[in-house]
Amino acid sequence: MAAILVKVGSLALKTLAKPLSNYFTAYVMGHPEARQYAITAAQAMHKLEVLITRSADGKTGRAFVGSMTEEKSIEMASKLASEGFVFTVGIAIVAFEYERQRVKEIDKKRQEADEKMQIMERARLERERLAKESEDQNKLIKHLMERVDTLETSLQMQIEAAVRSSRSEQEEAKRRQGMFGGFFGVRGNNNRDASTAAQGSN
Repeated sequence: MAAILVKVGSLALKTLAKPLSNYFTAYVMGHPEARQYAITAAQAMHKLEVLITRSADGKTGRAFVGSMTEEKSIEMASKLASEGFVFTVGIAIVAFEYERQRVKEIDKKRQEADEKMQIMERARLERERLAKESEDQNKLIKHLMERVDTLETSLQMQIEAAVRSSRSEQEEAKRRQGMFGGFFGVRGNNNRDASTAAQGSN
């Protein structure tokens, strides 16, 4: 919206430049000092025009360039004032547009730089978050490994204790069986021997 208003304003100023130049010319020619400056500038431009024309025609050497009549000088001064005003307005419009574009470009570059900084900041925060998550995961894995090692050690100790207890129970059972089995075995043999002897005597 602002760009459209600027372009419309520039177009309006260009359109009004020619009518305004007439008022400017009347103002300049109505003031003695300004009029004298304009006439002097017109005389200088006349001499410059003659020199350029001679140079274009291939004429060399010094030449006398006479001054214009007062009427001709006033006419040329009026034209110079009018065209100078239009030219000044055009230069002002071009300078304003250039400055506006320059500021716009600076703002664009600043905005791009801010966006890049924001992207870099988000990337940095994301890297920090991932690094923190990785560190937490490593700590959790380490803790779980320690728990597994502890459980394995405890389970191994329980298995070894169970094996030792089973062996002890088996050895105790064998020992008791040996003790009671030997005692009842001796008495059984004696009874069988006595029975056999009694049958023989009958």
